[in-house]
Amino acid sequence: MPKISTHIITGFLGSGKTTFLQELLKDKKNENIAVIVNELGEIALDDILIKSEFVREKTLLLNSGCMCCKRREDLALSLKNILDKMDLNNQKLQRVIIETTGLANPAPIIFTFLTDPFLSNHFELSNIITCVDALNGIEHIKNNEEALNQIIISDCILLTKCDLNPDINELSKVIKGLNSSIQLIKKAEFNFDDLINTKHQEINIEDTQKHSDDINSLCFYFENFIDWNLFSIWLSMLLNKYGDKILRVKGLLDIGENTLININGVGHLIYPPTHIKSEEKNSKLVFIAKNLSLDKIILSLESFLNLSKQEVKFRVVKF
Repeated sequence: MPKISTHIITGFLGSGKTTFLQELLKDKKNENIAVIVNELGEIALDDILIKSEFVREKTLLLNSGCMCCKRREDLALSLKNILDKMDLNNQKLQRVIIETTGLANPAPIIFTFLTDPFLSNHFELSNIITCVDALNGIEHIKNNEEALNQIIISDCILLTKCDLNPDINELSKVIKGLNSSIQLIKKAEFNFDDLINTKHQEINIEDTQKHSDDINSLCFYFENFIDWNLFSIWLSMLLNKYGDKILRVKGLLDIGENTLININGVGHLIYPPTHIKSEEKNSKLVFIAKNLSLDKIILSLESFLNLSKQEVKFRVVKF
């Protein structure tokens, strides 16, 4: 049975998440979409706004604190209740959209979906869309760790308030300096199909400036295929040791089969690997780290590959 696609809409305070979600759902009232609105406080204004545009019975509110601060058992319970209710009405849930608070780091939400048996069996985390305010986005990124983290782990950046500031060149440079392969779309050009079709990022290394001296990135280019069993052990050990400093890891790996392995991770967490058909067989692996010497990652990989009987050649590009 296919898993239900789940989308996370995040973004810093005042970035326009709720307005975007209202506009996105205005023509979808007859579709079986569940919307979860997370409020940090007790006054659920965003929930009221969404319900005024969408269907009340399909909109859930989680307001006992930010869902991104810890694993949320009520998230699984709420989704289970929705599935049960739809099953009684002979309906099938098509997808779930979660709007986080502006102070959210979505990594713990990912953790909940990956570690909760019910959620991992029934739902698939399809993508993370981050709203960035074209008017105040640069200041948000410079002054708030949450805004920075939201961009780094995102699969797509939605630029809001471009009508108030059409010149987004500098903001785009800052965002690309944090996440060089990220796709940027203006809100006016974004539609529901973009939500469905946005996938985990492909590897695309560009020459971009770094956001700050404490954030660094590198890419490994492998010339031959990789022993998957050995690699997965190494990556698990690396993230166990440095996961609090590794903001993002993503890659396409040739393991000697007719498909590539797509790797995506945030901090200590790794999404379930997926297989991608590709004529290109060269492996690429990207790390984005904060307050961590990239040489430690390089030395760690070199030491681990020495344990393999197969000679694996690679080169490193820091950016």
